[in-house]
Amino acid sequence: MLLGVFSTVYIITLALQLFIPFIVRETIVFGVTVPEQNVKHPALRNMKKHYAQIVGISGVMFLIMMIVSYYYLALSEFMQGSFLIGCLFAMLTVSMTLYWKYHQRVLKLKREEQWGLNIKQVRTVDVTARSRDEMLPWPFYVVPFGVTVFLIIFTFLHYDQIPDDIAVHWGPSGEADSWRKKTYFIAVSMPLVMLMMQCMMWGIVDSIKRSAIKLAVNRKEESLEDQLKSRKYMSWNIMLLSYALTILFTVLQLSNIYPSMTSGNRLLPIFILFLCLVFGSVLIYAWKKCKLRVTYEDNVVAEVMDVDEDRYWKGGLIYVNRQDPSVFVEKRFGVGWTMNFANPRGYIVIGLPLLILLLISFFSL
Repeated sequence: MLLGVFSTVYIITLALQLFIPFIVRETIVFGVTVPEQNVKHPALRNMKKHYAQIVGISGVMFLIMMIVSYYYLALSEFMQGSFLIGCLFAMLTVSMTLYWKYHQRVLKLKREEQWGLNIKQVRTVDVTARSRDEMLPWPFYVVPFGVTVFLIIFTFLHYDQIPDDIAVHWGPSGEADSWRKKTYFIAVSMPLVMLMMQCMMWGIVDSIKRSAIKLAVNRKEESLEDQLKSRKYMSWNIMLLSYALTILFTVLQLSNIYPSMTSGNRLLPIFILFLCLVFGSVLIYAWKKCKLRVTYEDNVVAEVMDVDEDRYWKGGLIYVNRQDPSVFVEKRFGVGWTMNFANPRGYIVIGLPLLILLLISFFSL
C-alpha cells in the first residue's frame, strides 16, 4: 500500500513537471518574457522538447528504482518511505536543474538576438473585468471555520474520555506512529493547525481576488477569458483543498476522542480519498489552463508587446515588484500562483499563519 500511495503521487507530480512548459503562457518560456514574434523560435521549441524528454526519461528511471528497492531490498518501513521520498525529490531536482539551465539559455538567446529591443512595451489592465469575476465568494470559506470552532468546543467537552496518550502523527498506512501525553493544548493542537491553514487559504483567495487582471496587449479577449477562468478554477481548487483538509483533520481528531475509529486500517481510505481530491483537482486545473492557453501563429509581426517584467522575477521564480499592488501573481513556471515578495500584505496572509502553525507543531509534536 505504501508503494501504491507514493507511486500515485510520484506519477502525478512527474506528469505536471513534464507539461509545465506547455501550460504556462506562451510568451513566457522558462521564466523569461518572449515577444510574440519569437515564441515559435526553433531554439525554444527544442529546449521545451529536450526538457520534457530528459525529465520523462529520468523520471521513469527513478520510478523503476522505487519499485525495485521496495520489493527486492530488505528495508524497514521507515527506510522504504525515506527512499521513496528521496526518489521523488531527486526527480524534482532534475526538473529544476534543467529549468535553471534553459532559463539561462533563453536569457542569453534573448540578449544576443535583441528580442523586443525596438518594440513598444504596453501594460494592459481591464478595470471593468472585476464585474465579471467568477471567483467563489467568502461565505464558501466560512463553513470550515465553523467546523473547526465546533470541533475545538467538542474536544473540550469530551476531554475526559480522551486517552492519556494522544496520537499526533500518522504514517502512510493510516496508522498512528507518534503520541504525546494528554494536555488541553495537545488535545486541540490539531484543530488549531487546521484553523491556521484555513486562514491561510482564505487569505490567499481574497488576495488573488484583489490582484490586478493583466491582459496580453495583442490578445485582449483571449487573455481576459484565460485570466477570469484561471481565477475561478483556482478559487474552486483552494475551496476543495480547504474542505478536504477539514474532513481529514476532523476524522483524525475524532479518532483521538473515539479510539475505536482507528482499529485496523480504517483511516487509510480517508488518506487515499484526500490524496485523490488534492492531486485530481491540480490535474484538472492544469488541464483547464492548457485549454485556455492563448496561442500565437507563426510569423507574427506586432508593433507593441506586453511589458517585459523579467527584472522583477528572480530566476524566473521569485516575484519582487514594489510597484505592483497585487499580493499574488501567476507563476512563470509551475501550476498556480506565487506571492509578490515586495508586498507586505503577503507576509501577513502567508507568514503569520505559517509562523503560528509552526509554533503549534513545534510544541505539540
